[in-house]
Amino acid sequence: MNEREPGQRERAWEHRDDPPTEPRALTPPDAHDTPDAGAANRPISQREWGSRSTSPEYATEAPALAREGERPPPRRSALAGAIGAGLLAAVAMAVVWGFLVKWTEREIGAFAGAIGAVVAGAVLLAARRRGPRLQVVAGLASLLGILLGKYLGFALPLRDGAELGTAAPGIFSRDMLSRFWESRGDVLSTLDPLWVALALAAVVFVLHSETAAPEARDLRHRAEDLGSEAPRPKHRRNPVDRFTQGLPRAWRVAIDWVVTILGAVAIVLLIKAFVVNPYRIPSSSMEPTLHCARPAVGCEARFSDRVLANRFVYHFRTPKRGEIIVFETPPAARAKCGAGGTFVKRLIGLPGERIEVRLERGDGYVYINGRRLKEPYLKPERRLASTEFGPLTIPKGHYFMMGDNRSQSCDSRQWGAVPRQNLIGKVFATYWPPNRISLH
Repeated sequence: MNEREPGQRERAWEHRDDPPTEPRALTPPDAHDTPDAGAANRPISQREWGSRSTSPEYATEAPALAREGERPPPRRSALAGAIGAGLLAAVAMAVVWGFLVKWTEREIGAFAGAIGAVVAGAVLLAARRRGPRLQVVAGLASLLGILLGKYLGFALPLRDGAELGTAAPGIFSRDMLSRFWESRGDVLSTLDPLWVALALAAVVFVLHSETAAPEARDLRHRAEDLGSEAPRPKHRRNPVDRFTQGLPRAWRVAIDWVVTILGAVAIVLLIKAFVVNPYRIPSSSMEPTLHCARPAVGCEARFSDRVLANRFVYHFRTPKRGEIIVFETPPAARAKCGAGGTFVKRLIGLPGERIEVRLERGDGYVYINGRRLKEPYLKPERRLASTEFGPLTIPKGHYFMMGDNRSQSCDSRQWGAVPRQNLIGKVFATYWPPNRISLH
């Protein structure tokens, strides 16, 4: 082993503050030197000098940061810029959310993940760094964007007269704000915490701090100074990682999040289209089995019931009498009832049956093929009927629907039986409000 010249160690420390003219290899310690001594006495390379000594904060902050393995907190100017960028991105995404609800007439809650990702990206571009403080800034801005988006999704259709017969109030007028507050039970749903969690997860992922332990950084610098080869990247099984290999890290993260969000949205849409879909009860036709919200005529509850419908069950079996079903109304419903689209009623008559409604002491009773139908789900006070109906033979492949609130229900008695292809699914549960949670 080569002997060191006397004073070599002292000279290395004396000239440590001067930039070396060329990279020098790490001098191995003597046999009697300890590992700590060898690490302390090694001369620094040009790379270390360029990355450490040129930083103005290095003299005061680097020792503490090296011990803790953390980045310095962002400056006030960078933090202010991050706050402004996050708020602007949140407002922009909220406007997009509102117009999507207006144009599609449905709320895609998974869009909250896109809000979190876009807001975090804006904060990252403004601050040019990551860290816990910026995660908090982006998280709060994302929550504001989600709340504002739900408000605009409520206000924009209302302002365009979709739900008003008179002049609509301004978007941020006192009247609109009071309407939103009164309808908050219908606007907010039990799935909203999931969408908030998705947005916050996007924020944390985009702005997570990449800090390595001091020991790991020191070992990496030693390997680079000794000229050893960098460790080979691990084989990636994710096809997105393979596709984006070689791109800058910011682009890889952005593409990965776009694919993740699009995948989540696709899964939600597939579930809503083929498995389970939520519905809100807008009228009193099913009272008191399913509640609607006051002050609508005949409604008994403060909040409308929200139900879940099984959309695939009728692909495997035929509908059964007594089931509550979601279906698309025939064209005649809009002319007879002044409304059409998706209705929720109870299935009363099956294909080929002969149905009629007879008045007995002012109460209406349903007769199927000449026999009175037992209806334990029907309250006695809800049997009131203005006129008799039938008899009528239900066509093949059609179903006769009636509401549980017979005097307030516009149903198959007015617009006829419903074709099998119009049936959407069976209502199997009420999930909102919490005191109404039940199975059907």
